[in-house]
Amino acid sequence: MPEKIYDNKIIRKKIFLLIIPVMLENIFQVSAGLISAAMIGRLTPTLISSQGICTRITGVLWCLFKGIGVGATVIIAKTYGKSDMTKCKKTFEQTVITGVLIAVALIIIILFNSSKILSFFTTNTETLFHSSEYLKIVILTAPFLLIMSVVTAAFQGCGNTKTPMYIAIVVNIINVMLGYVLIYGKFGFPRLSLIGAALALLIAQISGALLGFYLLYNKTHGLFSIIDKFDLKLNFNLMKKVYSIGIPAAFESMFWQLSAIVMSKIILSYGEVTFSAYQLGLQAELLSEMPAIGVGVAATSLTANAIGKRDGALLQIYTKQLITTSTIISLFSSLLIIIFPSLFMSFFTNNAEIQGIGIKYLIVMGFIQIPQNLTKVLSGTIRSAGYKNIPMIISFLGIWVIRVPLALVFAYVIKLDIVFIWLCMAIDQIFKCIISATVFKMKKVNYISTPNYNSQN
Repeated sequence: MPEKIYDNKIIRKKIFLLIIPVMLENIFQVSAGLISAAMIGRLTPTLISSQGICTRITGVLWCLFKGIGVGATVIIAKTYGKSDMTKCKKTFEQTVITGVLIAVALIIIILFNSSKILSFFTTNTETLFHSSEYLKIVILTAPFLLIMSVVTAAFQGCGNTKTPMYIAIVVNIINVMLGYVLIYGKFGFPRLSLIGAALALLIAQISGALLGFYLLYNKTHGLFSIIDKFDLKLNFNLMKKVYSIGIPAAFESMFWQLSAIVMSKIILSYGEVTFSAYQLGLQAELLSEMPAIGVGVAATSLTANAIGKRDGALLQIYTKQLITTSTIISLFSSLLIIIFPSLFMSFFTNNAEIQGIGIKYLIVMGFIQIPQNLTKVLSGTIRSAGYKNIPMIISFLGIWVIRVPLALVFAYVIKLDIVFIWLCMAIDQIFKCIISATVFKMKKVNYISTPNYNSQN
């Protein structure tokens, strides 16, 4: 049978049609997040700290749900490549059912142990009280966060990144508008302060989950509208595939979350001004990362889809175009950060000292944009190819064998300048890119003939 010939222009167009909505979605989420943070930031320092502590807890849950979503995306994309919409629907529904059960179990565990968990972060009585009240409400978002993650997986797995973008826009608009009304007590509503922020977030997440279900199942244009049967019978083999990919992906994110706590403590040892510069530098860097995040999503979805079709030629052209696209976008963002770091920092602060430290951070990060973003593409492809644990192991080695130990030595033993802490982060990213590229080449993940492909389909 002759090998199919694909038009590079059409492939590039398909990649960008996937990337752009993801990029816009993330930009909108970051913008809405900044507005919400600004509203909470006008409350008392105790309330701000209380919200920040709870965010650390919910952040770990989000890593888990995001990982489950990645697992669902890979399986749905492969199944969609085989044109089996019935199995796509089954994968979605069973992931939602099992995921919600996990979310409810975690809610119960956290609520019954909230005082112990919160006291790990602080011993301040007032902060503990407000944290506990906020957590009781915000933890209820867990099942709806899970549903939204799997809804996103269903659409992205079928090559649709626009619908998750629309859902995210609606959710963030509701959160910001309700937050303003309930936090400050506008339009006749009582001033609920931090509790208002929690209620706004809960209502927004419930709305997003319901909207996601509607867009999947509505009879006119829903993704699953032509499939009537709702099968609740659990398929353990199917769920094993989803979670065997999702759990390692979740741990990959959790490694970063946990390291962020340690790195924050290290950077705080250099003073509050340095830590402020780091936090603002992260925001500036995140804006430049938006296109690369989109490429990472496209890598997972498109390569899994090609594997599902068992189309080796399509898989190779996808990986080639994704790597090229990532490199070009990263080169552009890299030059932007290196040449105009002061422009980025001046957008976030007018404090000259913070700007000076933040500029150094951005310049270092500018030089590693290409390896950092290429790792996203390589990891997505490796995961889709069936090597589900490898990205997690690489992430663990980079963060906990290189980044954190080096930073601890540089900060507390050798007592070097903060720039060396930034360099630890850069070395971690370069290491992960080199190892990911080595695995990509050695395992030949862009070739269908690899035995692992057979075991995953």
